[in-house]
Amino acid sequence: MCGNERVTFDRRRFLRGVAATAAGVTAIGAAGGLAPSAFADTAGSRGHGRHIPNDKIGLQLYSVRDAFMAQPEAVLRALSRAGYRKVEFAGLPGGTDPAHAPAIRAMLDKYHLVAISSHHNYSEFTDENRLKQLIEMARILGQKYIVCPGGVPDTADGFAQAGPAFNRAGEKIRAAGMKLGYHNHTGEFQGHGPDGRTFYQILLDSSDPHLLHMELDMGWSSAAGLSAQDNLDLMAANKGRMLLAHVKDLHPDGSLADLGTGIVDYKTILSGATRLGMREFIIENDDQSNPLTDSRAAHMHDYLATLKL
Repeated sequence: MCGNERVTFDRRRFLRGVAATAAGVTAIGAAGGLAPSAFADTAGSRGHGRHIPNDKIGLQLYSVRDAFMAQPEAVLRALSRAGYRKVEFAGLPGGTDPAHAPAIRAMLDKYHLVAISSHHNYSEFTDENRLKQLIEMARILGQKYIVCPGGVPDTADGFAQAGPAFNRAGEKIRAAGMKLGYHNHTGEFQGHGPDGRTFYQILLDSSDPHLLHMELDMGWSSAAGLSAQDNLDLMAANKGRMLLAHVKDLHPDGSLADLGTGIVDYKTILSGATRLGMREFIIENDDQSNPLTDSRAAHMHDYLATLKL
């Protein structure tokens, strides 16, 4: 979730999506003749033994937010020891501004971690001075992406107007050598405009694919009722634009689960995603844990790192 975004859950649609996957949806069927993947294939045979390389796996620090804010260096050290090589920020101790970035960058370098991106509210991308701060902070941290996870007015018009606003911000972010991304929750797929398009599709249509890329939260899209096939179709229709994935899991009742303990069919979804241009796979559970006192983050990393696709 990465903030105060309200998430609604449609249990019936979610379970229908799960049933559709169980009925025989496959990643290969979803995308047809896909190009060979650059991802690792430990068995030397397509579709058997492939896995996501460790340097493509990250953790959204919202998953460990209280511990990170209180003891940032200890948490980053623990995550590095657990096998993580990348992280995504949802706030920094002291504040998300250039003044607090150098100390965090030093910790990242010390523990051999790379910052993928950071999350910021929509209003920050429409404020020119604030956007300059975000770009400079991201530059110091070494990010390739800056992501908006919410704050767009929850109407068809709101998402239609957000497209051009993101284009303007995306131009500045691209000029700085980075990419702007948008992270979904459930509402983008559950809300519809007068013409029947989802809010998500309205945003895609109203923005420039070269200026606004997508961070697909596959857990929330599944919670909104998308089956594994639907997720793959969405990625296939926007190949080259969907570069970041949030990988979160759900129990049958819609409550959050640690990755690998829920029912989202990640074997199918991720097998297709790796062939459709997804570059980074970021683990998240909004039901936060503490890597200084438990091993939940480590177990989620190990699940994704060893999942055969």
